[in-house]
Amino acid sequence: MTRKRSRPYTSDDVEFIHKNYASMTAAEIAEKLGISKFQVSKIVSELRKHIDLPKKTAKRPNPILEYLKKAGLPIKKEESGKTSKSTRGRKKKS
Repeated sequence: MTRKRSRPYTSDDVEFIHKNYASMTAAEIAEKLGISKFQVSKIVSELRKHIDLPKKTAKRPNPILEYLKKAGLPIKKEESGKTSKSTRGRKKKS
């Protein structure tokens, strides 16, 4: 299988990403512009160094939750009062 090559991005692409990053996912932006998702994330990380980008409002929906809703199965509510310690790693010496 050969890799799909994407074109180099331009200043117009950077402008589009700056305007639409909050309302679109990286995959949607990449598909629309014809560049890779990696290039989109690279542009975003570079933009964040110089300006404040708005937080994301568009997120990829969780496919598991979508299936449960479609199938009509009940979804458990997470308990916020849970405090459990991690058992990973070694015990600290006292």
